[in-house]
Amino acid sequence: MPMFPFTQAVTTGATYLPLSTWQFRQPAKPAILEVFVNATAVGCVQNLTTGSESIVQAECPVSAGGTAGVIPARLNTEPAVDQVDAGDELVLTVRNTTGGTITVNGVAILTYK
Repeated sequence: MPMFPFTQAVTTGATYLPLSTWQFRQPAKPAILEVFVNATAVGCVQNLTTGSESIVQAECPVSAGGTAGVIPARLNTEPAVDQVDAGDELVLTVRNTTGGTITVNGVAILTYK
């Protein structure tokens, strides 16, 4: 069960692609993907695509209330969940729309069938 925790300070107007460096961003076999994301303040938006499907539509708000460096947990963060096929590219985009830096925390988990 591959897991990819991430945390990143996203500066004003910047875009962050956390899964771009994950070796499992194109799964070798079918799996269930769960992505948990939060931010330290209001103002970040996200988009999650798997293959050609948009799972979290463009510019949806990222949940605020996170603490920098603390990975979100199942008890306090609703995950985006999707069944992915082998070879689907997993792309999570987070953009800071504010005038200040916001830290984004998250974790992506793949559970192979």
